[in-house]
Amino acid sequence: MNIEVIFKWVLSMTLGGSAAIFVFAILGKIFKEYLSARARYYIWIIVLFCFMVPWYVLLSKKSGRVLNQSVTLDNNSYITSKLSNNSALNLQLIENTAQGGALTALPYKNISYFNPEKFVEFIGYVWLVGAIVFFAWFLIRYIWFKVIVIRSSRKCSNEYCRRMIERYCNLRKIPKKIKILESDIIQTPMLIGIITPILVIPTKDIVREDLRLIIRHELVHFKRKDVLVKWLSKLINALHWFNPLVYFAVLKLNRECEYSCDEEVIRKLKKDGKRRYAEVLYNTLLVSIGSGAGAAFGLVGRKESIVERFRFIMSLEARKMSKGAKVFVVMLVLTTIFLSAFVQIWAKDILSFESSEIEAIKSTIEGFYETQYKAYLQMEYIDITPYLDMSKIQNQNKVIALKKLVFRRKYTDEKKYCYVEKRHFPYELHYKNIELDGNKAKVVIDLEIKLKEAYPSFISYGENIFELEKQDGTWKITKHIYDKWALMFYEFSTDQKLPEPDYEQIKKQIDKDFGVK
Repeated sequence: MNIEVIFKWVLSMTLGGSAAIFVFAILGKIFKEYLSARARYYIWIIVLFCFMVPWYVLLSKKSGRVLNQSVTLDNNSYITSKLSNNSALNLQLIENTAQGGALTALPYKNISYFNPEKFVEFIGYVWLVGAIVFFAWFLIRYIWFKVIVIRSSRKCSNEYCRRMIERYCNLRKIPKKIKILESDIIQTPMLIGIITPILVIPTKDIVREDLRLIIRHELVHFKRKDVLVKWLSKLINALHWFNPLVYFAVLKLNRECEYSCDEEVIRKLKKDGKRRYAEVLYNTLLVSIGSGAGAAFGLVGRKESIVERFRFIMSLEARKMSKGAKVFVVMLVLTTIFLSAFVQIWAKDILSFESSEIEAIKSTIEGFYETQYKAYLQMEYIDITPYLDMSKIQNQNKVIALKKLVFRRKYTDEKKYCYVEKRHFPYELHYKNIELDGNKAKVVIDLEIKLKEAYPSFISYGENIFELEKQDGTWKITKHIYDKWALMFYEFSTDQKLPEPDYEQIKKQIDKDFGVK
């Protein structure tokens, strides 16, 4: 799979995800009062999830079908082969009255016109570099912060804190134990680590009730695995770093994550308890602005955001969502996913995911026929191995048979034993079906010829079935199924390799056939 295809996948997913953002941002704003912070948080997770799911693969058929397409190959034909980005050939049929049509192979780099595929490939590499730099920068900052915190930390000596955490974990049925450390360089408790979660609390004196509220907040994060969600959001952000809506979605996700934790902590608190919790968060987060934690995970933001969070806590009324609200959430989620999938599948068709692959496959088959025809007319073997998977015995025999055929024609013509046809007769390839399945393809063509003309023995009219595989960015023919009787002279063995041509023996046989001793 080349960078162009991967980039087109990302583009389709970014369009589908953007549609999901628009839907929820609008409907979520209108019906905000009916949705709990927890519901909004999970919906934003689903919205970001839409940026990672290739709906066009899950909802559409695996194969792309091309019906009733045909190409006529004669002395006016023009083919552009897209075998690979580095070794593609421009195969142009040049009219030659002496020998009929012949193919001249020109290096792809000599083509001077603008190549959109090369441009898309370049943009794809720009995207890839940007994604790597984005995620690497985040990863370096996070590791740097974690190393500093861990090195400055020690085992928690606060017995009250340890007992409180243990009691809460038992109450909430959290089976996995969390490692507890204390540090002098942090201002507020925080949760770090995915595989081995660590709760780090500050060593400064904090009122027990305040400490209990803040630690509860962090343990809610721990129970819901919010750290993992934040990592995934950063990964999605890196893959779609060029889309400003993703930054908006990640920001909303982080805010709703914190709001939903606040909602869980104050669920059973009275107004005084909510005010105390809000004031504790306000003070601790205010002094943490610009700290490593904020830089690493975006847990803190601008002062205005903290004030907004304070107001949210004070205005929050802990109540269960009604059945109608739950039904609305389900419908909202389904609508978001459906629209995202629809836009992504539409984008897949617009971006022509399979068109370039189909054209490359067709060019391989057409180039395979025309290169042999050129060798046949010029009576000199031309290498056809770029079109073939040479690990297959059938394809090895094709090469050997073509060598024998062109040599027989050349020797017969030189000796003037009989008339040797040198005209290029037209033939039509009707593409009945093209199936793509990853790096493999199956092509069914109907090869139409003028039965009264003398065609080369490697052209079998009627139905031809090709199986191809993409190897190192190039489509190779792995199997060719056809009317074996029509091509028996050209290639009569698919499971036993033919011997290499013995040209002296071929000469003797031709002389014998024409009665020359």
